[in-house]
Formats: sequence, structure tokens, C-alpha cells
Amino acid sequence: MSFAGKIVRMKTMPVLLQGRAMRVRVLFANAILLGVLLFGGVACFAQTGSVAGEWRGIWTDPSGYVFSASMSLETSPSCKSCAVIGDGSIRGKIVWTLRKAPTNESPYAAKIGMTATEFVKGEMKGDSLLVLNGESKDDPNNIIATDQYRLAISDNGKVIGGITLDHGPWTGQFIAMRSQP
Repeated sequence: MSFAGKIVRMKTMPVLLQGRAMRVRVLFANAILLGVLLFGGVACFAQTGSVAGEWRGIWTDPSGYVFSASMSLETSPSCKSCAVIGDGSIRGKIVWTLRKAPTNESPYAAKIGMTATEFVKGEMKGDSLLVLNGESKDDPNNIIATDQYRLAISDNGKVIGGITLDHGPWTGQFIAMRSQP
């Protein structure tokens, strides 16, 4: 056998890593695995993140009404009534505060600062569309009506916003951010 034959045969033999070389290879493989897990968790936040929690926002319409909002949403399994229904529903409430009426002559001008609560139910449509419908209200001052909401969720899951039915023309606008601890 020639010297060249030995080299070829050595190239085809598996190389066993030992000592430092093996540790470096294992660390490199672990770093890649950790990166995939971390990046996968970040990339999939919108898909696996929940809308459950506390939100603060604002609602406006073209006529000039402005309401601030404090919204609390629950999803199954944290939502006990949703779990009974078993349909993956989202339930919650929005506490509205009237901040501005269209004009000073409006009957609502005297009600600025008053609050009302709207109870909502809905579901996720796909990964980033939240559909909510007002089901009932607790409104002794008669400042709100129940509404319907079509809200997009930001990629990081910290902002939701979109349109509301607003008595028919879909011209209400609502945007909210997750409450900061």
C-alpha cells in the first residue's frame, strides 16, 4: 500500500472528537439549540400569546365623542364561564369614561367624567384578529351603547386596535395597550 492510500483511508475513517474539541462542538450545538428555542418563542408570540389581561385605551368617533377605556379580558381556561361553554371564548368587561362630547350643547356634555361598564364576549379569528361583541351593560347614566369590535393585535402582543360598529357605519376607532405593572 502506498503512502497516498493511507491518506485516503484515513480521510474516510470517522474522526472521534475528544477533550477540548468535543466540548467546543457540544457547546456550539447547545448554543444553536438555545437560539432556535429562544427565537422560536419570540417569533411565535403573536400565535401563542394571549389577549387575556388588563388593557388601557381610547375610543373615538367622527362626530367628536371620546371615551377612555379600561378593559379586562379572560380566555379559557382562566375564564371559568368560558371553560363551561368550552368554545375557547374570550369574555371581559370594558369600563368606559366619557372624556369629550361633540359640543357643549350636547346633552352628554354634562355627563363628561361619568363611567359605564360594557360586558363583552368574543373570539380570536386567526392569529391576530380579535372579534368582540358587547353583550350587556351597566350604565345608570346612559352614556354608552353596546358595540361590536374588530381589533388587530400587534406582533409583540402589547397593542390592539381597530374599528367598531358605532351604530352601523363602522367608523368608531379603538386602540389599547397592555397595562404596565
